[in-house]
Amino acid sequence: MTVSTRSSKVRADIKRNRLYITLSGTIPKKEVESIYTDIRFCVADLKPGFHVITDLTEARIGHLIAIPTFIKIMEYLSTSQVGRIVRVVGKAKTLLQQMSRITATVKGYKPSYVSTLDEAETMVSGFEETPGE
Repeated sequence: MTVSTRSSKVRADIKRNRLYITLSGTIPKKEVESIYTDIRFCVADLKPGFHVITDLTEARIGHLIAIPTFIKIMEYLSTSQVGRIVRVVGKAKTLLQQMSRITATVKGYKPSYVSTLDEAETMVSGFEETPGE
C-alpha cells in the first residue's frame, strides 16, 4: 500500500511489516497533516511490532508551525506498538537538528540514526533476527 502526498510519501510494506516515510524538500504544516493521515491508514495494515524507516535525506527544513503535528505523529507511532524506528539522515543537518529536539520531548519514542537507506534496512533486519528484543 502506498499513499502519496506532494513531495513526501508514506508506504506500508505489509509483507515485511514495515512503514516507510520519505520526507522531501521544505515540509509545510499542511503536508505534515497529510503525512499523519497517511501514516494512520498505513499502520492499520501492519501488525504490532512493525518497524519504521524514515528517509530524511532529501528533506531541508520543516515549518515551525508543523511541530505539533510532528509530535502527534511520534506519539501515535509510540502508542501503536511500533518496533524499531530508524531515521536515514544523510546530510540533512537542519532538519535532523529540528527532529532531534522535537523527538526528545516524546516519551517512549527512541529513533536510531543512520546515513543510508541500506544501513537502515540492515539495522531493522538485524533487530528482527535478535531474540529477546
